[in-house]
Amino acid sequence: MPLDDMLAAYARIGFRKFEVFTSWAAPFDVDADPRVYLDKGSKHGMAFTSLHLPPVGEDLDVSRAVQAARFARALGVGVVLFKATSREGYIRAADAFLDATDELGMTPVLQNHFGTPISSLDDLRAVIEGIADDRMKTLLEVGHLHSARVQWREACDLVGDRIALVHIKDQVGRQSVPFGSGEVDLPGLFAHLRSTGYTGDYVVEMEVADKENTLRYLSDAVEYLEENCGVPE
Repeated sequence: MPLDDMLAAYARIGFRKFEVFTSWAAPFDVDADPRVYLDKGSKHGMAFTSLHLPPVGEDLDVSRAVQAARFARALGVGVVLFKATSREGYIRAADAFLDATDELGMTPVLQNHFGTPISSLDDLRAVIEGIADDRMKTLLEVGHLHSARVQWREACDLVGDRIALVHIKDQVGRQSVPFGSGEVDLPGLFAHLRSTGYTGDYVVEMEVADKENTLRYLSDAVEYLEENCGVPE
């Protein structure tokens, strides 16, 4: 969907926050004037809260990621998803990125994502230990943990208070399904994270097989979260 249509549809469902991509779905152009996007967000009552940075390549050049982080700051984004094309790239590029963006007051996070250099808990542990810098936090990517046959509780136990953002999906195996019809214990997740004091954002994700029904499933997901997970309207 075009960005304007997407924001309008999400606003009608009840969403007031939006995670930004710099590639893939409705990508934002980090070379553009951020005021263009701020105007679109304001039009639909939408704030931009997190942003996927361009991945750092094998040359370890972080300049594009730094530029995107500055663009994100101008959008009011508080959390940026730091990415690289290899585990070694994550570790070797992190210091330069963290130093270059420290003044922005943003929170960079590592994202576990099945099929990428950070797919398993062992991958995530190795990257965290290799970076060894408390400025780098983590994203709890519940759906991709499930795809890797990892329970979200195992990841919570590993990263502890490093969690600065949470992505949620319900799934059967690797397939995203409507919330409440899958294998992911979302009520348990919310209860656990509340008990740990987590107060950050949750990003609702939907990658169902019947994509034509996505908006209806998103609306149903909001209702499910309100009724079963203690999420306020």
